[in-house]
Amino acid sequence: MTHLRTAVAVFGTLVATLGMTAGPASASALSQTGSTTAVYNFGVFESHGALVQLGHRRPTLVTGISGTVVQIATSNSDSYALTSSGTVWAWGAGHNGELGNGTRVDHSASAVQVAFPAGVKISFLANPMPYDGALAVDSQGGVWGWGVNIGHELCLRGTQPLLRPTPLPLSNVTLATGAGLHSLFYSRGTVYACGQGKDGELGDGTAYDHATPTAVVGLPAGGVKSLQSSWRGSGALMNNGSYYDWGFNHSGQLGNGTRRDSSVPVRVPLPAAVTQVSQGGSLWNNGQTLALLSDGSLWAWGNGRWGQLGNGGYRSSAVPVRVDLPAGVSFSQVISGGYTSYGITASGALWSWGANKYGQLGNGSTARMQRRPAPAGAVMSQLSSTAANVAGYSN
Repeated sequence: MTHLRTAVAVFGTLVATLGMTAGPASASALSQTGSTTAVYNFGVFESHGALVQLGHRRPTLVTGISGTVVQIATSNSDSYALTSSGTVWAWGAGHNGELGNGTRVDHSASAVQVAFPAGVKISFLANPMPYDGALAVDSQGGVWGWGVNIGHELCLRGTQPLLRPTPLPLSNVTLATGAGLHSLFYSRGTVYACGQGKDGELGDGTAYDHATPTAVVGLPAGGVKSLQSSWRGSGALMNNGSYYDWGFNHSGQLGNGTRRDSSVPVRVPLPAAVTQVSQGGSLWNNGQTLALLSDGSLWAWGNGRWGQLGNGGYRSSAVPVRVDLPAGVSFSQVISGGYTSYGITASGALWSWGANKYGQLGNGSTARMQRRPAPAGAVMSQLSSTAANVAGYSN
């Protein structure tokens, strides 16, 4: 996922600054938002060296969205909601055009609609999103990008920010993700990457940058189920349940027992097939992956200095370690943020563990870290986290 810089200039610490309301969504609150879905945010937005506090250390209600939300996605600086009608809404920083509405405001007072051309219906959002940028895939398999393109992560040669969604040179895309200054796409059985490649995150066997889509090499046959991305890392979950990752590996983020970067995919050794996976990380000093297995167990690897591996320790691991879950607790979804981890049970109960400097645990605690999963006291249908920005929705 994308940068969370340490040089902090805080602007706007009140929930009202971002048009959010603290506490659970009531029927009247939902009618005021214009949405039939309760959408929440917590943690912080980060953009061009500054942080915007999203509210208290619990999920806060987002206003301004119209329609039924079916997907949430985040970048370091913004959050995005896709509705059932194919419209996209954005809130957060806008200095680099991240809101996609043609403006460069510092931040939005509430969610604004992303300005796609007439007739374009979005099918899904890339999750997560690149640094200060965004990606969406339309109903025809075409890709749209907006915001920052300084690393060519939008697969375009220009480096000026795009203030509105712009078509990218890809077609028949069925999966997409991006983080840091690179992006990944799946089209017609091939994974493509573009953007910065200095740590091998493009997976083409080199450490070169690419302004146009280049094929990832070394993945096995059989098809890709999901794509993952983090600050300078990438991953692919195959249809047969095997998981491959590549790129940055200074804290064991590749899970293959080494701390050497890899410019080609390497398989992560796990005791059972992977059913769902989430790769996180926003800087060189964090980054962890969570993998749900077919036997119901949860495993993690990579940086663990904030307890984000969930095994009770605070050391990194270059091989998968089992997350310490209480008896009877299992997750249907897992989400990895910058240096905080999350799980959602079948009933929608949110659990969290890891760093909490900016309230990204979402449980109201002021503790700096949490080394094992614990209830956050919220219900979510889906969650997304990049750096310390966390967003989700509840039906």
